[in-house]
Amino acid sequence: MPEQIASLERYQTQLAAVVGGEEQAWEMVNGALFFISLGTWDLVGNYFSAPFSARAGQSTVSEFIDYLISEYAKILRRLVELGARRVLVLGPGQLGCLPVELAIRGRSSNRATDCGSEIQTASLLFNSQLTQITQQLNRELGSDVYVAANRYMIAYSFINNPDAYGFTEASVACCGQGPYNGVGQCTPASNLCSNRDEYVYWDPYHPTERSAEAILEVILTGPPDVISPMNLNTMMEANTET
Repeated sequence: MPEQIASLERYQTQLAAVVGGEEQAWEMVNGALFFISLGTWDLVGNYFSAPFSARAGQSTVSEFIDYLISEYAKILRRLVELGARRVLVLGPGQLGCLPVELAIRGRSSNRATDCGSEIQTASLLFNSQLTQITQQLNRELGSDVYVAANRYMIAYSFINNPDAYGFTEASVACCGQGPYNGVGQCTPASNLCSNRDEYVYWDPYHPTERSAEAILEVILTGPPDVISPMNLNTMMEANTET
């Protein structure tokens, strides 16, 4: 993340040279939409990494998430210092339901919707704290600069009621190997589904394009319980009016 912030600083310098000066570059950055996805790899690839996680031996999951949120708050503040005025922050989804996690840990019960409980709880906690810190930062600024999208709650609908969204498979990846097609990467040797549009997951980690479009629709138009303090359409309209 610090390297990405440094890249933004370099970009602003280069942009100023192209658009006619620092003031013009600042206005363009002010009008831009910044999109950040946080937490997924911190949990899947770090704290809950298999077969052993050094991080899990150093702190509880709650302590680890407290640490992550405090560090990400510094980065979010820095974005505003660099001119960001519209920042969409996306938390982790239903991590225990990822095909890779199901392949490693299985389900917490025989019910299709019961995914690995510990990492699910961690994702829920991360999203909750992410929403809280964005609300705090907005209060500090006196303006709704940050919008937090709770991907855990957004994905909940797809996982628990896939038929309502036109999906037929919410556990097995379209492309992969092993249980749930959750082992390894998508390669020419992998199993491949006949219609990716029917699947929530493309590979062991990532959504299909159609699943991503469904998530985006909620980000654009969803209610405050999943995207706070407003959805993206409202945010963009408010900035246009001002």
